[in-house]
Amino acid sequence: MHYLIYDIRSEAVRETKLLSPAELDATERAAYAARGEEYLLMRTILRQELARRCGKKPPEVRFSYTESGKPICEEQPFNISHSGDLICIAFHHNDIGVDIQRVRPLPRMAAVAGRVFSAEQVALWQERGAMQEEFFTAWCIAEALVKLAGGSIHTAATQFPFLYDGSVIRFLFSPSPITEIFTPAPGYAGAVAFFP
Repeated sequence: MHYLIYDIRSEAVRETKLLSPAELDATERAAYAARGEEYLLMRTILRQELARRCGKKPPEVRFSYTESGKPICEEQPFNISHSGDLICIAFHHNDIGVDIQRVRPLPRMAAVAGRVFSAEQVALWQERGAMQEEFFTAWCIAEALVKLAGGSIHTAATQFPFLYDGSVIRFLFSPSPITEIFTPAPGYAGAVAFFP
C-alpha cells in the first residue's frame, strides 16, 4: 500500500500540464463540466500517477466505472479523495479505499454521526466528549471502508460498524480489512483500508 498527498495550492502541482477535456473519457468530461478546473487538476494528477505505474502516457490511461460511479483502472487499483486543498491518491495491488477530511466546524455534527456511525460508535464518541477531530477521523474510517467495498457512506453504520476511541479501531464485522489512520497535513484527518 502506498499513498500520495498533493496540495493543490502548490506551485509544482499548479504548473502540472492539464489534460484537455478531449483527452478525458465521457464520464470525466461530464464531471469536468460540472466541477471545473479543480476536477481537471485532480484527474491530471491521477492520470500522471497511473501512467507512471502502468508504463503509459496519461491520455492513454482508461477507466471503467462501477454502478456507483467509482473509477477503476484494471492495471493498477487505486482510490482518490479530496478535501480542502488536499488530494490523496492511494495505490495497492488489491482494491483500496482512502478518505481525507479537513477538520472544521460542522453544523449538526451529532445528527450526521447518527446517520454514518453505528449506535455503539456514536455512544462512545459522545462519552469521550464528542470531539470534532475524532468525528472526522471516524468519518474517514467509515468512508475508507465503504470506498473499499464500493458502497455508500449511507450504509456504513450497518455494513461496517466499528468502534474508534481516539487511538484504536475495533471492528464489529468480519472479515475486517487492514485500516490505517494518518494525518495528511495539520488540520486534516485520513484513513486507508485494504486487504493484504
